[in-house]
Amino acid sequence: MNHTRIILIGSLCVACLVLAAMPVAADSTTNSAWNNNPEHVAAMQAHVAYAGAKGEAQMNGAISYIGTISNGAGTAPLSSIETQFEGTVTSVQSMTTGDAIQQAESQMKTDRTDFMSTAKSELKQYNGTGKALEQSVNASVMAQASTLQGLENTWWTDRQKARMDEFTANDQKRTGILTNLTAKGIDVSQAQAVENQIQQEGIVLNAALTSRDESAIKAANQDLASLNQQFASIIKSYRSGHRAKATATVSPATTVVPAATP
Repeated sequence: MNHTRIILIGSLCVACLVLAAMPVAADSTTNSAWNNNPEHVAAMQAHVAYAGAKGEAQMNGAISYIGTISNGAGTAPLSSIETQFEGTVTSVQSMTTGDAIQQAESQMKTDRTDFMSTAKSELKQYNGTGKALEQSVNASVMAQASTLQGLENTWWTDRQKARMDEFTANDQKRTGILTNLTAKGIDVSQAQAVENQIQQEGIVLNAALTSRDESAIKAANQDLASLNQQFASIIKSYRSGHRAKATATVSPATTVVPAATP
């Protein structure tokens, strides 16, 4: 990943705070129960650590430039926002639930928006240029390139482990369901065929995570979501049919007539 690529919109380096929503959230099969799983939480924390470090480096670059063109007069508001941003990033490392981390990410997004808006005003007030701001931000990020690469690698490792462990846990549940239904004499061949497709798609997902291909990860998760819906629908029909059959084969209750009293 090119940590120095900055996109300008108008006169402001709007990418000063990139990395918005955590890509792990795009793993659409993640459910509420798994959201608080320690591995999933660790992956979210790793992403925040990476996004936070990159955001701080970008902010530092912007603050440095604004300080230069304003002789230090325009940095206080930006530094205040950065301090709040850094505090949120740090707090995430002690969080234990996915919901709490998502709330922190929302706050980080708000801080990024505030920082960009303030920086834009300062840039205009002190007659700065977008190009010079971009260069300052790039230089600040480049100075942290080694650290950022390490944090990014950790995030991808944790993300892949969490996602594939979730996949394995769900796969075991599906296998257990098929085994249980088979024991009841139900032909599960249709559901098994879908399960086989799910297993193959799991291989595709793992490969996409290994290659860090976001578009392929998204496609694999979408395919898995569709296949899981198919599997659930087939299982529902199996169970409905089994209950109907069981009800139809139950013998009517026998009425016992008391013997006449002699």
